[in-house]
Amino acid sequence: MKGFAIDGVTTLAGMHVDEHPDEELDDEMEIDEKDWNAQTLSIRRADGEEVLTIVAHGEEWSTYMQPGGGVRNAYLGTAGDPTVWVDAAGRQIQRDEDGTYFVRLD
Repeated sequence: MKGFAIDGVTTLAGMHVDEHPDEELDDEMEIDEKDWNAQTLSIRRADGEEVLTIVAHGEEWSTYMQPGGGVRNAYLGTAGDPTVWVDAAGRQIQRDEDGTYFVRLD
């Protein structure tokens, strides 16, 4: 969109009118359950009981792979400058079939 000003009055030109805005919005709103659950990190007891759940709305958890392929850290943001960093204290961070990341305590 371009605009120009004449004596303090602004006029907008080149506007695009979307005739079907809801269709495009619906496409953007479709979120796979696994992607939605990737926003969730759950800390559970050995029997599966949830102790704590951390949900990051609008952002997915990422994991930091250790040598040998084990996942021991999860973070939000970038690895170099995370907003949240979870160290699993020697335990594995796993992923449920539904996409939720979890740490199981003994």
